[in-house]
Amino acid sequence: MDKLTKEQRSKNMQAVKNKDSKIELILRNALWEKGIRYRKNYTKLNGKPDIVLTKYRIAIFVDSEFWHGYDWENKKHEIKSNKEFWINKIENNIKRDIYVTDQLKSDGWIILRFWGKEITDNLEQCIKDIESAIRSRYKKMKKYSTISKELSYIFEEEANYKKAVLTHCFQTKEQLSIFNYYSSKAKEFISDKEFEDLLNSFEWDVPFLSAKKPKFTFIDLFAGIGGMRLAFQNIGGKCVFSSEWDKYAQITYEKNFGEVPFGDITKIDEKDIPEHDILVAGFPCQAFSIAGKRGGFDDTRGTLFFDVARILKEKKPKAFFLENVKGLINHDKGRTLKVILNTLREDLDYYVPEPQIINAKDFGVPQNRERIFIVGFNKNLKIDEFKYPNPINKEVNINDIIEDKPVSVKYYLSTQYLNTLEEHKKRHEMKGNGFGYEIISKDGIANAIVVGGMGRERNLIIDGRLTDFTPVTHIKGVVNRDGIRRMTPREWARLQGFPDEFIIDVSDAQAYKQFGNSVAVPAVQATAKGVVKKILRSY
Repeated sequence: MDKLTKEQRSKNMQAVKNKDSKIELILRNALWEKGIRYRKNYTKLNGKPDIVLTKYRIAIFVDSEFWHGYDWENKKHEIKSNKEFWINKIENNIKRDIYVTDQLKSDGWIILRFWGKEITDNLEQCIKDIESAIRSRYKKMKKYSTISKELSYIFEEEANYKKAVLTHCFQTKEQLSIFNYYSSKAKEFISDKEFEDLLNSFEWDVPFLSAKKPKFTFIDLFAGIGGMRLAFQNIGGKCVFSSEWDKYAQITYEKNFGEVPFGDITKIDEKDIPEHDILVAGFPCQAFSIAGKRGGFDDTRGTLFFDVARILKEKKPKAFFLENVKGLINHDKGRTLKVILNTLREDLDYYVPEPQIINAKDFGVPQNRERIFIVGFNKNLKIDEFKYPNPINKEVNINDIIEDKPVSVKYYLSTQYLNTLEEHKKRHEMKGNGFGYEIISKDGIANAIVVGGMGRERNLIIDGRLTDFTPVTHIKGVVNRDGIRRMTPREWARLQGFPDEFIIDVSDAQAYKQFGNSVAVPAVQATAKGVVKKILRSY
């Protein structure tokens, strides 16, 4: 007869229940060898499943024959000692198993239960059953792009903010502290169940997801369409916060990274930004109203650089990478750059080497685009030197970025517009200005692509592949027969070093604006490598 007290028996049973059994380990090891990743003893679900495939919403229970009543109608008659207790205990377990299974199924989970002997006698079939469940879930799982559209419809008010919170949750599931922060924000406007359902109800269909096990984290300010993000992701970084106010740029950003950037950075409290290793920002060039002789942190108020500075002051990341137009050097007679450097070096206590002008053409893209890069390191890292990258000496020209197939007639200029451009150029030449349209040789490189100021017309090319000259837009005159056309948005993307997988799903006008405002990805990436090497070595 069982001589244990009720409390002792309960304690012993709990110890057995909580211990990883050999049979569970056999199944886990087999799943791992198949490349199937899981969580074990998942306490967030009712019944604490032994193995959970969260991505597919599959819960697996490994049931021991005795505790869970295998062949119970026959086996219960074999119990010899303390029969009444054990029959009640096992039958309660059976009822609980049925209840847990039904509840999880009603919440959309696939439930698999294996007897221990099934795993030991026919492990291969158990794995097949799990793989079959995964395949069935794949058929039911929605694409992220579908979920995104549904969220826009559901969240009529503050849709972009709510989508920003949720997509930042989706992106940071492996960074637990950051994920918990965003999920707490999400649960202010959706229920726990809705949140869990969303988190595991889709598969990604965006081209640029960051590594699940990143080497470092960064934030992307004034993000545009994500050129800086792409460069830092390419070298193993994980973006944990993004901000961009332009709604069309937000569309392109989400299409490519599966994340909606938060909006106006001036309205976001620096305390609400997650901890990160590197702050990344391509901030606009603005003059400062300098009250003091030195010019520092307080003098930057009212400018967008102030938002960079206040975040650096609050979060103190290991490093930063700032990008701006070449004209920053002479802006306001050099005072603007002086205030920026004083703020970074003196007020924020960062080691900041002299900024450098970097040209995109030196890093594998056929575009003469000069930009100023400013990097800095937290002095706690004791970094006191940094070398910007040397040119890679790769020969490239316009031929390398031309579309493979003939492009639409809409990119070819009309004869009347060409005449207008000729007259415009002559007037400026008479005044001694070099301003005007330009046809670029395919053996040459492009001028800097810019927004406005005849940015497209300064990079015209000759492409004689067009055969149908019927206009598809309203034009004055007829389509020119000399093959003179604007570059396409895809060609502009290539001039900036964006891969062809980068999705362009906005109007041409918006696309030209977005790529003209973006960065030359290879130039940023080459510099970013040096920054990352420094901070990783200093750990």
